Amino acid sequence: MTAITLLVCYSIREFLDLSDAFVRNAFNLKRSLRYYRNKRRLQLFAFHCRNHWLRQSIDGQADGMQRNLDIDFAAVEAHPESFQAIDDFNKRSSQLHAKFIDAERQQLGKINNWDIEEIDGTKFNASFYEYTDPLPKYCNNEIGRLEEGVSFTFTGKMPINCERFSINFVLDNETKDIALHINPRLPQNYIVRNTKLHEIWGPEEVSSALPFLLNRGERFSIQVLVTYACYMISVNGHHFAEYGHRIPYNEVKMVEVKGDVEEVEMLRTIVQSYPERLPESKARKIEIHLNEDGSDEIDASAEEEMINIPVEWCLINAPTKQIDPISPKSAQSLLSLQSSKNDGLTLPYYGALPPESLAEGRCLKIEGRVRLLPHSFYINLQHGQNIWPHPTIAFHLNPRFSQASSGPMGKAVVCRNSWSAGSWGVEERSELDTNFRPGRTFSLVIVCTKDSFEVYVNKKFITEFKYKMASTLVDTIYIQGDIKLWNVTLEQNAMIRGKNVRIYHNPTYTEEY
Repeated sequence: MTAITLLVCYSIREFLDLSDAFVRNAFNLKRSLRYYRNKRRLQLFAFHCRNHWLRQSIDGQADGMQRNLDIDFAAVEAHPESFQAIDDFNKRSSQLHAKFIDAERQQLGKINNWDIEEIDGTKFNASFYEYTDPLPKYCNNEIGRLEEGVSFTFTGKMPINCERFSINFVLDNETKDIALHINPRLPQNYIVRNTKLHEIWGPEEVSSALPFLLNRGERFSIQVLVTYACYMISVNGHHFAEYGHRIPYNEVKMVEVKGDVEEVEMLRTIVQSYPERLPESKARKIEIHLNEDGSDEIDASAEEEMINIPVEWCLINAPTKQIDPISPKSAQSLLSLQSSKNDGLTLPYYGALPPESLAEGRCLKIEGRVRLLPHSFYINLQHGQNIWPHPTIAFHLNPRFSQASSGPMGKAVVCRNSWSAGSWGVEERSELDTNFRPGRTFSLVIVCTKDSFEVYVNKKFITEFKYKMASTLVDTIYIQGDIKLWNVTLEQNAMIRGKNVRIYHNPTYTEEY
């Protein structure tokens, strides 16, 4: 009787799911069936993932208890001071185990919350995961135990006809499950991340704030770092994406590379920081424009200079006109525009400052242009250039644009925060008219005062953020998002001669800093 009841419930659920697929796809038979199959695939995939995590959690706790018993007591008796080392080891083991359990819980929560109802039944294409040549171009089944800090760097060359290739972290089981599948697809200009479990592929991840950095006929370097919470992936020295563990990483026993690549090599190391910087991804030295004589005053005429961006960067705002005949001046401007190859600074941008140079009375000047359809961008004033471990951030400035907001596009939700001791502080946010306009150039200045960072856009005061740590701690400027960056400089917020006021001053304050 129980079996009959279960069969009836299962049949009703199948009927409801199939009906839902037809409704969602306007009763298109092909799309509806594909949607239905993909939905069932993801449901089964989530079921297998949950089983893996639950089994790992039970086995891991038992294994951890056994490891704590494996102590060489003879060595301890010979060296009594070893008791303190054992205590330290046990404390560290407990902390690491707790972090791993937290990561397990987070991943179980993500698996349980996967939104499989809104999938597009036309997007998943299993043929992208198949290769005409099933043999890997590189394979290594002696990669050792995976733990936080273990890094794999894959290098090779993409031939001129390269379409796609993949890097797989494979489990040692009958179905050769794949914990992490990194799949650059050059015709589509994106990199897919996924997991295969019991011959079933999960939902693809393709988003990244970093532009596609791989080109046919060139060499590549892809680094994969293992952490408790995720895999971190960098491409050619730039952090590209994070991929949360869908199944426990300590079951991975082999790595392989398949597809259209040549001369593949892999280096396994244990690192203290990530990503590994290549010449093209190292931090730039920020130009320092301070008065050589140490004076803290400038003439009023010099104060009028606000934005030093070349005129060709502003032409996106001007309507195109046919000039007939072309004047010598217009011809010279056109020639200058065509010959100009300086596209500014690439993003993500890392700028290096000398130690303790961001002091009171100095300011960071950032010049650029807002993209035509901006979503957001952010600027971090931080200590250190690494993504992992997380750097200390003295000031995180994040304007978020919204076309649904009332008023002009320049109105944005401006978020301010800091990161220290392993977590974000209390976020400050407000909706402000920032003067940022799509396609328009801007000059953003962050001024260090006695007790806060003050933000100015085109010389207009926007907001401030009280210090949570000393500004002199900052040695790196990190910029990313929907802007084109022209220049970044460190300058003196000098006094204007004869006016008894500084170049950038908060009009709400009368007291000088």
